[in-house]
Amino acid sequence: MLLVVPPFRIERHGQTYIAPAELRIDLSPIAEGVYRVVAVHNFQVEDRNPNLDECVAGVFLAGRRRNGTWEDAERFPVECRTLLRLATIEVTRAGARLVGRGGT
Repeated sequence: MLLVVPPFRIERHGQTYIAPAELRIDLSPIAEGVYRVVAVHNFQVEDRNPNLDECVAGVFLAGRRRNGTWEDAERFPVECRTLLRLATIEVTRAGARLVGRGGT
């Protein structure tokens, strides 16, 4: 069960964040539940691009907690900043399905 995120480009904070290649995320080890697929700026990725206005973007799966709140990328030790919600998915034993696109 794979989540496929196509290449994307986001203009935010006076920067351009780029995921130049398709990202494939194996969802099989993920616990059942609802997740936000969030574009993030990952500060730990080595970016050799000489254009300082462009940064490498990544994806964070933010789970919905039992109390209804969502996990925040900034609260995990991967040093990243949320840019934009790309989608919301539901993961079950039977597979994953898209339940919403985009958002803030």
